[in-house]
Amino acid sequence: MSQRPKRFKLLLDEMFPRRIKYPALNRHHDVKHIVHDYKRGGITDVHLLKLARKDNRIVITKNIKDFQFQCQQYQVDIVGVTETIPPEELDKSLMAKLHSWGRSNMSGRFTKIIRASRKYLR
Repeated sequence: MSQRPKRFKLLLDEMFPRRIKYPALNRHHDVKHIVHDYKRGGITDVHLLKLARKDNRIVITKNIKDFQFQCQQYQVDIVGVTETIPPEELDKSLMAKLHSWGRSNMSGRFTKIIRASRKYLR
């Protein structure tokens, strides 16, 4: 009998488009958007981290500089994403990254997804 796939609870930060742009993530994980689902646009980073902790959600953000050092303090898992990665590529990259993770227990881990240089994509 095969093991059931891991299902994570994700929270998209406000700089991301609506979650419908990430079809694979939506099919396999519980994805919420801070603006469109929670109606909490413009909240501080600390409030976003506290909300993610309360709801046991992994934060997906482009605000790498501010969040990477706060993940352990608030015990929230964070995936930092570079600015240039399009939604279609991010959908696939996040699926691959999450597949490699064990169950999320909000350990305060930080990981980054970087878009490969265009010269290597040819």
